[in-house]
Amino acid sequence: MVESLYIHIPFCSYKCPYCDFLSLVNPHIDHWSYLELLLRELELYQDIEIEPKTLYLGGGTPSLISPKLYKRFLEEMSKRVNLSSVEEVTIECNPENYSFDDLLMLLRDIGFNRISFGVQSLREEGLRALGRAHSPEDALRAIELAHRAGFENINADFIFGYHGQTLSDLELELKLLDELPLMHLSFYLLTPYEDTQIGKLYSMGLLNLPDGDTVADMYELVCERLEALGYEHYEISNFARPGFRCKHNLVYWDHREFLGLGVSSWSFIGSVRFGNTRNLQIYTNALKEGRRPVEYGEVLYGEEAYYDYLFVKLRTKDGVRLEELPPLPEDILHLFEIEGERARLSRRGMLLFNEVMLRLRDSILKV
Repeated sequence: MVESLYIHIPFCSYKCPYCDFLSLVNPHIDHWSYLELLLRELELYQDIEIEPKTLYLGGGTPSLISPKLYKRFLEEMSKRVNLSSVEEVTIECNPENYSFDDLLMLLRDIGFNRISFGVQSLREEGLRALGRAHSPEDALRAIELAHRAGFENINADFIFGYHGQTLSDLELELKLLDELPLMHLSFYLLTPYEDTQIGKLYSMGLLNLPDGDTVADMYELVCERLEALGYEHYEISNFARPGFRCKHNLVYWDHREFLGLGVSSWSFIGSVRFGNTRNLQIYTNALKEGRRPVEYGEVLYGEEAYYDYLFVKLRTKDGVRLEELPPLPEDILHLFEIEGERARLSRRGMLLFNEVMLRLRDSILKV
């Protein structure tokens, strides 16, 4: 049964130079027309049992759409799927997108109970390096006003390892988190994806990104400081106050079923992972013709399904049952922690997650 709905809102006012997600600036479609396409897409899954406990509006920049349109959208969605069991409704926002007092309260009133701000950095130097339009003051103000509007469950996304950042820079930034009303934090290492502006500059040797040892020290610092502030490090990049783990993302990491709606979104149903087209026109045409806009798909079975399960479960603090692990290659044994009947990656293992999973994949294929 599908327990979570992810809804991709691709609209953006500008393209961040590090962003590898599908985002569209000035697309040739209005906001309500796109929301109507999402409703059409949902109708094409009436043969699947859907009873979501979480809704997540990601992007792009979902906060560019009026709360009044979201109110209408959620009312129409409730006619197509049972939303009575929904516990968590998240919307991603940029700190500069709102006249917060009125609009944040509108979002709260229509049912959003979790808000995620793309803060990325609380230093001017960091925001400039990441190509962001807001200021540190905008971010601090946004968090405070969301809290004042009644949002208890507030997340802030951060990026570390950007051009020119030092360990001292990161330490100064972390000190600013102590007094903020944040229940959840995500800290992501900057990845210079080749199709992004930052990726292209990096490949040309024009960016001074921290080296591997510095990145490892930065990750250790983030983990230590946030745990000292009372946050639980429950997933590689995610930290939560007690009781505030992201319920939506836990569906991904627990290997449960979810449905993605919207251009470029992904789903996992049964034993199949599948993704929608990244082309808005193809997406639109498919739905107008009554077809699911799926362009990519993979049936997982046997060793592939086993590896897929480990890939998501080992991202978390909870890990897996010891009996679920394949024989571990000797060179990665030290990156695991065994506690009772469970095994999980150590902090160092989480930092080296991709390398660990490549070695595990080799081990699985030899079994």
